[in-house]
Amino acid sequence: MPTLFIHTGLHKTGTTSLQKAFFDNRRVLARQGLLYPDTGLSPNPGNWGHHELALALRQQESGEALWQALRAEADASGLDRVLVSSETLSHLPYPRLPNAAPYRLIARIFAGYEIRVVTYLRPQADMIAALYRHNVKATGERRDLFDCMAQMAPRLEYQHYLNTIALGLGDAAITLRRYLPDQLVAGDVIADMAALTGIDLGDGFRPLEAPRNPGLSAEGLAAMLAANRRLADAPEALRRERLRIVKAHPARAFERHDLLSDETRHAIWALYRRKNAQIAQRFLGIAGDLFPPEPAWTAEGAVSGAA
Repeated sequence: MPTLFIHTGLHKTGTTSLQKAFFDNRRVLARQGLLYPDTGLSPNPGNWGHHELALALRQQESGEALWQALRAEADASGLDRVLVSSETLSHLPYPRLPNAAPYRLIARIFAGYEIRVVTYLRPQADMIAALYRHNVKATGERRDLFDCMAQMAPRLEYQHYLNTIALGLGDAAITLRRYLPDQLVAGDVIADMAALTGIDLGDGFRPLEAPRNPGLSAEGLAAMLAANRRLADAPEALRRERLRIVKAHPARAFERHDLLSDETRHAIWALYRRKNAQIAQRFLGIAGDLFPPEPAWTAEGAVSGAA
């Protein structure tokens, strides 16, 4: 039975680098039996994911048309594995195709395929910080982190997100990975996805020269926030300054800033701990924490060395 892999992100889990790597190596992937299709690729420069497949599911007619086109390309390829990737899929469902309807549509169109939804989750405190850094870098965010946290809250409800997928495709369709260095193959999301999809990275696969869409270092974040505030009324000057800062101050993968104190990180971890434990039991078959407590936290729930 052929397999359709649907990589849904989440945001800020190495998605852009993964998409660029697989896009650049489409011929190598096809030689190894995996299709990274043309159907649904974003038309925007600097995007290598299948974001149009997600956006088409805003309504029934466009969703039917584009996913049927994907099925036709998949069947015509003669390959036994297909991988589509878009973090925009994590925004499903849209109001005109609500609840589990998008996934049921996909299941119907891809009847005869095994469907595996691959998703990477990261600790909620890390996600808050990563989303804030991205918004400062990419959208001109000028507010402090704590002023932005309320609007980020829906992105942290991983249980609801997974329940919606499971309602349409079943629990067994979900492959859940934790976006932590010690949980990924070789500590890298590209290597991890390659292992999940049966790709040999040593068989002609060309690695990325540099990560795509990196975060900002602590110095870069401070500089970008200051530029957003200083140049809010000078968009062209701000654009040039952003480019300079991004080039000068990229962050390493998994780099953590001191945006949240240990007390705050612990409070966020505790807030989602029960839901995360239910996710771990249901989708990973493990009893205990989905994301382990950090060493700075004492057994009693207090923290040491907090700012």
